[in-house]
Amino acid sequence: MSKQHLSDFQIGYDYARHQHDLLGEYTPQNILELAMIFCFQTGNTAELAKGMGVYYLELGIKKIIAQFNCHSDQSKDFTVVHKD
Repeated sequence: MSKQHLSDFQIGYDYARHQHDLLGEYTPQNILELAMIFCFQTGNTAELAKGMGVYYLELGIKKIIAQFNCHSDQSKDFTVVHKD
């Protein structure tokens, strides 16, 4: 689809998607805080910011799920040895 036909929201979403490598070492909590800041922007660029915010929200949630799955997998490998 041509960039001319994209909404401001979609342009913001796509921009954040292409630039998210800059957030590599941020915690999911930091990314979610950033998402909330973008989602609540008002004014001329609000739709652009909301598109970015939604992408960061999705990214933060994905990172939380990945952490949960990692910890869940590690706990399956953990065995308890009882001393009798």
